[in-house]
Amino acid sequence: MAFPIPSLLASIEDLLVEVAWLDGMILVTESQEATFLPVAQVTPVLARLRSKPRGAEVADKLSLSLLKSQGKRASKPVLVVQGDGCFWLGIISPSMSRSRSRHQYAVEHLARCFAKG
Repeated sequence: MAFPIPSLLASIEDLLVEVAWLDGMILVTESQEATFLPVAQVTPVLARLRSKPRGAEVADKLSLSLLKSQGKRASKPVLVVQGDGCFWLGIISPSMSRSRSRHQYAVEHLARCFAKG
C-alpha cells in the first residue's frame, strides 16, 4: 500500500534528518502533522492502538519495526492514524539528496565556527 498522504513525505524526510541520531518513530495523526516520538513515549501510543479494531496487530508490527530500526538511525517507523480508524505503518528513510545536503550544511557550519575561533 502506498503512503496515504504523499504531500507529507517531504516534511517527514526533513524530520527524519533532524532526528536521525535518536531512536523512535514518526507519528502522523488526523491533524496531518508529522511528529517524532522517542522510544520512551511510544508505550501510550501502543496502548491506544491495542484498544482499536485491528489495532493490536498494528501495535505488534510497530513494536517489531521499532526493534528492527534500532541502531539504523536514519530510517524510522512511520505510523499514520487516519480519522476513519485506518492505519498505515511503514519504514521511511530520508532520501540521499536530503541527507547529503543537510550533512553538507552541517559540515560547512562547523567549518565556519572553527574558522572564527
